Amino acid sequence: MPQTKDLYDVLGVDEDARPEEIKAAYRELARKHHPDRNPDDPTAEERFKEIQKAYSVLSDEEQRKQYDAQRRFGRSGVGAGAQGGPNVGGAQGFEDAFGGRGGFGDLFESFFGEGRGRRSPGRGPFGRQQQQRRQQQRPQAPTGQDLETTLQLSFREALEGGRKRVELPSGESIRLNIPKGVRDGFKIRLQGRGQRSRQPGGARGDLYVTFSVGDHPRFERTGDDLFLTTSIGVFDAVFGTEIRVPTPYGQRLKLTVPPGTQPGEKMRLTGQGVRTDDGTGDLYVEIDVDIPTDLSEQQEQVLRKAAQQANLL
Repeated sequence: MPQTKDLYDVLGVDEDARPEEIKAAYRELARKHHPDRNPDDPTAEERFKEIQKAYSVLSDEEQRKQYDAQRRFGRSGVGAGAQGGPNVGGAQGFEDAFGGRGGFGDLFESFFGEGRGRRSPGRGPFGRQQQQRRQQQRPQAPTGQDLETTLQLSFREALEGGRKRVELPSGESIRLNIPKGVRDGFKIRLQGRGQRSRQPGGARGDLYVTFSVGDHPRFERTGDDLFLTTSIGVFDAVFGTEIRVPTPYGQRLKLTVPPGTQPGEKMRLTGQGVRTDDGTGDLYVEIDVDIPTDLSEQQEQVLRKAAQQANLL
C-alpha cells in the first residue's frame, strides 16, 4: 500500500509555517505545475491535484489542526523513545512519547482514568491512538464524480476580479470569488461541489472551474504584461514628442517619445501591466510611424530640399 505524502512536504513548507507562507507556496507551485503550462508532462495533472489537496487542508484552521494531530500520533508513541529520538531518556522526550502534560501523573491517569481505579476509554495517548486506528479502519465513504466547467470572463472582468454567479453542471448556482488578474486557461478546484454520490452517506466530488478570458480590441496580454500599439506622425518620430497612452484600467499615462524613434520600437511603462495579488506586470507600447501619402507639391518640395541638404537623397 503506497504511503500517503506528507502535506507539508507537498507544499515545501515547515510544520510551523504561517498561513501567508502556505498561501504563497501554494500559488507558486500551482502556477509551476498547472497542466496547461505543462502539456507534455503526463504527471502534471496529478501533481497539481496533490498541491490543491494539500492547500485545501493546510489553509483551513480546523482541518490543519486535525491533520497535525494525526501526524503527531503517527510519529510519536512508545516506539519513538525506544528508537533513540532526539529527546530519548529525558523528561521532554518522555512527555512527547506519551503525550503527557505532567509526566508520570498523566501517564497513570491515561491507564486508570483520573486515578479512579478504572481505565477511561478514549483518554490519554493510548486511548486516542486506538480511537484513531478504529477511524482509519472504517471504510471510506464513497465519493461522487468530479465535474468540470468553464467560466467565461471579459478582459475587464479578468483584470478586476471579484465575485460572479456561476451555474454549476449539477444545476446549482454559487457566487465564485475570481482572483484579480486571472489568466486565460487558469483552473481552480472547489472541494465538495461536484456530483453527489448515489450511495447512502456518500460524499460529493469536486468541481474544477477553468477561466476563459475574452480578447481586448487594443491590448494583448502575455503573462502579466500588456502590449499596445500606437501611431505617431513622421515628424514626431524625427523630432520627438509626448503622447498619452491609455491603460485598460481607465488611466491615460504620459509617455515621452525621444527624437529619432524608429517604427516598431517598444517602450516600457514599468508596473503598468496586469495587477494581481502577487505583483504587477509592465505595459509595452510599440510605436507605429504614420507616413503621409497625400503631400501637396509644395510640401513634397520642402521635404525633398531638406533631405538633400541632410545628404539623405
